[in-house]
Amino acid sequence: MIYDYISGKGQHWRLPQPVSIQIDWEEDSPAASFKGTFPMGNEKLFGGKIQVTNDSGKTVFIGMLDEIRTFLGNSAELFLQARSPIGILLDSEAMPITYPNPSLQILFSACAKPYGFHLSEEENEFMKTPYSVEKGKSEWQALNGFCKKFLGKPLFADGWTLSMERSKCPTLILGDNGKTILEEIQRQSIYQRVSAVYGKEQNNWKLAEEDTETKSMGILRRRFSVDPQATLQKALKKEETMQVLCAGAVAAHPLQSVWLHGKSDWVVSAVRYCLNGQGESTRLTLRKEKLKCG
Repeated sequence: MIYDYISGKGQHWRLPQPVSIQIDWEEDSPAASFKGTFPMGNEKLFGGKIQVTNDSGKTVFIGMLDEIRTFLGNSAELFLQARSPIGILLDSEAMPITYPNPSLQILFSACAKPYGFHLSEEENEFMKTPYSVEKGKSEWQALNGFCKKFLGKPLFADGWTLSMERSKCPTLILGDNGKTILEEIQRQSIYQRVSAVYGKEQNNWKLAEEDTETKSMGILRRRFSVDPQATLQKALKKEETMQVLCAGAVAAHPLQSVWLHGKSDWVVSAVRYCLNGQGESTRLTLRKEKLKCG
C-alpha cells in the first residue's frame, strides 16, 4: 500500500512506511475510517486528506483528516485519523426547514452540493407531500431521510459521489477454492433480538411489529421507531454473524455477496484491514442474507 498526505492546497507528500494501519468499512456507517501511525519526519501537517492506493494504483481509501497526534521522544511517531468524505455531511448540521414540494435535486443542492459532492442520478420529480428537516439533523440525515421516505432507497457514497445504486461488485469466494481462511468465529448475539417494535400513529405510539419467536424464547425487548419493520429486520439479521480472518489485503465491500465454503447465503457486513508488526490481514464480518451487491 502507498500512503499520501494531500494538503488543503493540493500539495502531495508521500508518507513513510507505517508502523500500523487500520481501515474500517461498515454497512451501518456511510463513512469509512482510517487510523495510521507513521515514523515522524520534520513536516508539519494541518488538515488535508489521506489517500491510500494499492500496488496497482487503485484508490483503497481517501478521506479528510479528523485528528493528528504527534508523539515526541526517542521514537517520534505521527498518528493520523481520518474518515471518508461523507464524514463532512455527518458532522454538518442541516438547516431546519420545511420543503413544500421537495425533490432529490433540491435536497442535494441544499445538503451536499455546497460541500463539493456530486450526484449520479438526475431525478428531479417534485413530491406532493411536504418534507421537514428538524433542528439537529445532519446534512446526511436530511438527504438520506428524504431518499428513504420518498424514493424507497437509501443513499450510498463512493468518495465524493452520491448515488441510490451501490456499485456492482463480484461475489467474494472464501474457503475451498477461494481466499484462504486463517480463522473463523461463529457468533450468536442474542442481545440483538427484539420482541416488539412500536410505531407512531396520529401522535400515539402503538405496537406495529412483533417477533413471536423471540417472545417464545423468553426474550422481551422493545424498541420505538419511525420505521418499525426496518428496525425489526435489522435486529434479526445482526443476530447470527461469522468473523473470517484472511491474510493480506482482501478487496471486499459492505453488502457484497459471499460464497463461504460453497454456501451463498452470506453478505459482508464489515471489513477491517490491519497492518502491524505481524503483517497484513483482513477481518470480515459476515451475516446471512440472500442479497446481491449492486
